[in-house]
Amino acid sequence: MLNYISKELIDKGWSGDQKYCITDENGTRCLLRISDAASYDRKKFEFIMMKRAASLKIPICLPIKFGTCKEGVYSVQSWIDGEDAEQSISGCSETEQYAYGLEAGRILRKIHSILASAAQEDWDKRFNRKMD
Repeated sequence: MLNYISKELIDKGWSGDQKYCITDENGTRCLLRISDAASYDRKKFEFIMMKRAASLKIPICLPIKFGTCKEGVYSVQSWIDGEDAEQSISGCSETEQYAYGLEAGRILRKIHSILASAAQEDWDKRFNRKMD
């Protein structure tokens, strides 16, 4: 993994991953995600797909490093400062919310231009498992 001087737990999101904001000796912050070792193949695929998305200039955390550690599988991604949309969007005007929705649609169009692997599980099965 990377050398870091601080590690702060992030207790948000839908995944079962352990998520941390880590800071290195230069003050650079990154997102560290640690998953169960059994999810290695799925997490490696996600990391590869993130690289594809990043190559399309989609505004995401950039994939930096992927590997295994004693806790399982880890990925390190660039840190993006910001606010949770769930909390901040209600403070925006309807016009601003609409503009954000249009931009989200443009980003999703780019994401959907990335071809999925033929071996990938059907979307509805993945979605329903996540919802469960």
